[in-house]
Amino acid sequence: MRISRLQFVSVPVADHVKAREFYVDVLGFELVVDIAGPHGQFVMVAPPGAQTGVVLVDFSVDGREFGGPVHLQFHTDDLDADIAELRAAGVEAGNPQDVPWGRMTTFTDLDGNPISLLQPSAMGNRPG
Repeated sequence: MRISRLQFVSVPVADHVKAREFYVDVLGFELVVDIAGPHGQFVMVAPPGAQTGVVLVDFSVDGREFGGPVHLQFHTDDLDADIAELRAAGVEAGNPQDVPWGRMTTFTDLDGNPISLLQPSAMGNRPG
């Protein structure tokens, strides 16, 4: 096997345009791809500089609907600042929680997919 990284995660959304605006305008992700595909619009966003993207799926493939919700967890270097920015944008981010591997908060995207932000402790850091 020569698998080197995760390419993308598909996240079910009701409207890829509104979801794209949330991930780009609120979370600060970059728009990686937005093109017509064989099943509908293919929209991928990613944190700046990330190798792995999030595909916002509002279509079915071969008659199968994408299930949900999908939980996403992202790394942050400043949890408190990110919580303040999320709240300023109208996102109901939870209070920081201490966990053995760091500090985290959770919130949902527009479609109810849970998102966690983790500021890892020394125990929670893994070599990249």
